[in-house]
This record gives sequence, C-alpha cells and structure tokens, in this order.
Amino acid sequence: MRHKLFQTVIVSVASLSVAGVLAAQTGDRLRIPASFQRWYLVNSLLVTKDSPQFDTTGGLHHVYVNDIGLARLKKGGSAPYPDGTVFADDVREFSLFDGEYTEGKRKVIPVMLKDSKKYRSTGGWGFQAWAEGDPNKPLVTDPVKSCFACHTPQKANDYLFSTYLH
Repeated sequence: MRHKLFQTVIVSVASLSVAGVLAAQTGDRLRIPASFQRWYLVNSLLVTKDSPQFDTTGGLHHVYVNDIGLARLKKGGSAPYPDGTVFADDVREFSLFDGEYTEGKRKVIPVMLKDSKKYRSTGGWGFQAWAEGDPNKPLVTDPVKSCFACHTPQKANDYLFSTYLH
C-alpha cells in the first residue's frame, strides 16, 4: 500500500514539474532560457569604447544558439531559421589591464526567439533583454525601435548578425 502511494506521489510531482516547464516555455512572454550557456557558442564579440555602438551594445558578448537553430546556422544562406530557434547573448562588462581583457559582471542578456506567426511584424523574431540577467528587469518595451530596426539590414541572413565560424 505504501509503495503504491509513493508511486502515485512521484508520478504526480513529475507531472506537475513537466507541466510547469511546458507552461514556462509556451507562455506569452519571452524568458531567459535555462542553461543557455550550455548551448552551442556561436561567437564572442568585444564591443569597445571605440565603437559607435558602445553606448547601446558595449561589452563582451557570448552568443549562443539552441539545437533547433544550429543546423540552419551551420548551413548559412538566406533560408529562414525554424520556429523555436533561440539566440541568447550573455553580455558582460570587461576590463583591460596590462594588454589583457578580463570578463566582468553581467550587464544584460538579450534573447531572440523565432516564431514566424507570432512575431510577423518583426521578421518572425521576438526580442527581449534583461538588465543584469535578472528576469524581473526586462528592458525592451518597443521591439521594433529597440531591436528590429538595428537587425533590418541583416534581412538576407534572417535578421541575424551571427554566422557560423568554421
């Protein structure tokens, strides 16, 4: 009897956990993907004070893509990324000492999510960024002005700056 009760409790807890994960993934709001740092590292980029983009995108960027978008990234070309593709950018402060750049604290985590129906007005991409990587500090209130306007010149690469490095 105890064994049967224990199994029922385990199955119920597992079902609730799965439901919670699915709800987090299918909710209306973009979220910081869990463990995105374990995805494929697309590229690292250092935007210094010499760049005209420093005020908006300055820092050390580590750009990641999930498994859904990796094959398209490798293939290159102008084909759209599949729905469900997610790019996450871990932007860090950096310091320069004695000719060496050192990674510092997190500044922001921008995320792009491909959903060609939901985000039709922004090329099929949803955009959001969170200050210091804090899910309670979203920054993007107007994705067209804040994000998509900058990505528009990259239309031939499905609005992405990232390319596969061999």
